[in-house]
Amino acid sequence: MRKSKLNWKVLVLLYVLSIVLLWEWFIPIMELTDFGYPSLFLIYLVVFFVLALFDVVWWLSTTLQLLYILWTVHYIYFDQLFFSMRSIGVILTDVQQNIIYLFQGNIGDLSNLFRTLLLYTLIWMIAYLIRHWIEVRNSMMLFFSITVVFIALLDTFSPYDASTSIVRIMMVGLLMVGYLTLINLAGKERVPIRPKRLLLLSLPLLLLVALVGLLSRNAPVHPPAWPDPVPFLLSMSDASGNKAGTNTAKAGYDPDDSQLGGAFEQDHQLVFEADVQERQYWRIETKDTYTSKGWVQNTESESEILHTNEELWESEDVQPSYAKLTFTEPLPFLVTPYGTRKLLYPESLSIMHEEKRNRLYMLMGMQEEIGQYEVEYVSPKYSMSELKKSEMMSYETVPEDLNSYLQLPEELPVRVKELALSITETKTGIYDKVKAVEQYFKRNGFTYETQNVAVPGPQQDYVDQFLFDTKKGYCDNFSTSMAVMLRSAGIPTRWVKGFAPGELSYKASGKSVYRVTNDEAHSWVEAYIPDVGWMPFEPTIGFTHPTNIDFDASATDGKEQIEKAPEKPEVEKDVQLQKKNDKTSSIFSKLKGNLIWFFTQWWLYVVLVLLLAGGMFLAYQKRVRWLPKWKVKQLRKKQDGWRKFEEQYLQLLQQLDRVGIPKEPGTTLSLYALQVDEQYGGERMRELTAAYEKGIYGKDQLSQDWIKLNEVWEDLIINTTC
Repeated sequence: MRKSKLNWKVLVLLYVLSIVLLWEWFIPIMELTDFGYPSLFLIYLVVFFVLALFDVVWWLSTTLQLLYILWTVHYIYFDQLFFSMRSIGVILTDVQQNIIYLFQGNIGDLSNLFRTLLLYTLIWMIAYLIRHWIEVRNSMMLFFSITVVFIALLDTFSPYDASTSIVRIMMVGLLMVGYLTLINLAGKERVPIRPKRLLLLSLPLLLLVALVGLLSRNAPVHPPAWPDPVPFLLSMSDASGNKAGTNTAKAGYDPDDSQLGGAFEQDHQLVFEADVQERQYWRIETKDTYTSKGWVQNTESESEILHTNEELWESEDVQPSYAKLTFTEPLPFLVTPYGTRKLLYPESLSIMHEEKRNRLYMLMGMQEEIGQYEVEYVSPKYSMSELKKSEMMSYETVPEDLNSYLQLPEELPVRVKELALSITETKTGIYDKVKAVEQYFKRNGFTYETQNVAVPGPQQDYVDQFLFDTKKGYCDNFSTSMAVMLRSAGIPTRWVKGFAPGELSYKASGKSVYRVTNDEAHSWVEAYIPDVGWMPFEPTIGFTHPTNIDFDASATDGKEQIEKAPEKPEVEKDVQLQKKNDKTSSIFSKLKGNLIWFFTQWWLYVVLVLLLAGGMFLAYQKRVRWLPKWKVKQLRKKQDGWRKFEEQYLQLLQQLDRVGIPKEPGTTLSLYALQVDEQYGGERMRELTAAYEKGIYGKDQLSQDWIKLNEVWEDLIINTTC
């Protein structure tokens, strides 16, 4: 990017307005998602524009930005202020694995760490474009328009209230567009822009923007000219695929899961609101027996009576979190987040806890009378190093009786178990086996579908039908299939019912809550891992469980995991064998294998980075020789005239400075030209300087012999490279 001709004070003002405008993109992201550490991203924007303000050389600026990004990623995911070789190794391993996922098209498998790096990349690109629009194009209308459209769409189609944001965007955007318009006009008239002059010229603009802001804040609000499109679109989506029939049911929690399958109608009726700090899965009960058509609970469940403010089970003495749930529809059982320790409100209530079913309910029918209660919980945190330790033989030392969670019907088709074993046989650790099954659905053509979902016939198995015949369904299909395959691989698993996190919304007071509707009724699985306990997993496409994992595993473990790429199931192997005779497919497979191998070799990255850095350093050191020749080729493409000659002359001054003949402060151009001609001989610099002064001071920018000046300039600047 060429060096800006704007005054640094003007640039500071425009950069500050740019940061404010760009931050309006982050505000809805923070409110609608679990976006964390926003201050670190704001600091990055400040760092970027400070480096741009001081026009730091690009390689140093890039290095500083990369170091800051690496430090923030390290701080966010390792909670440490200083780097360590172990954490850097884990980051490199994670990046390598996610590059493979990108190449394979498995976008859903990308880790949060890698997503953060992608977000930084996006922020850098936008910030660079903003700098280009300000310093080169002197126009911000495009970015201003995109921002307005983006916020307006969020205000229309999401819970985000952009009523105040739109006002801020309009005021800041109008200021930026107005300032840059004044700068453009001043440039055309060749009037130098200084901060005081810009301020005086912009007084009418400031007055207009202030007036618009006051009017927008205090003007009466009229009802919308058109109805809200969201309900209409939702109704259209409901009507598009729903067909009346015996196998169509409404969405929502149903304790009877003995017959799964069939389509269901969308139901947007609110069930409860959850005032909670972080996104949670809402757990109701588990079931242990798969019947080939659905789930039941056969194991006798021991029960105990508890009271509010009494701990349901022991937990570590750590700082708890709190969730307040307000119900609009009664449910037969209590809804709780993972890690629930006790119910705090209302007081003096008796609660039945069924241990095997993992469900809670109030005695004496109080569930329907009490529409609100508060829960104290501690979100489970898992250590990756502990998860990696557990192997199948670890089940021999588990004191609990887990046989009921390995139950499978005798009539389960053999190919279901064969598929499960083919997916997990190359994995040694229990956690890796579970993750392999969890990820299987996302990589093998399965789709999420609520309509036209098959119901198994009398002689059909529900899981077998989904895995091999239809490959489309909703959460019950995915979760049941994962539970059955894990049990087939010898891993104790239970089926979980409850609600997905819901939609983030806001009350009139500005407080954030999650709105959970009947559509959020959901099922997932929990697998038992020795020395860790029951851990939730989410196989359903489009859903993500907020599991808190501390990635403390060593870098070598991650490397081994990548190098031992999972073999594909037998079904896929058969398909590959059938395609061996296809030459094109064979070439593509070899190319893909080579690329995957390349992306898994960390030492190649180090070598490439060193070679790239060395090449850039060498190019920078030798720029005196190659840069003028490149400039000559570029400027030959431009039309002859004063603007081209002015750029040529300035480029010549820069080149002379690089070769050790700088123009000293106070030295006139004529005297400097004489010094240059003494160095290189002839009168070329004096001839170019005379033409330049004639155009600058004599205002004669038309009657010049541009062809001759081009030849003289090229001859002199090429001569400086010798």
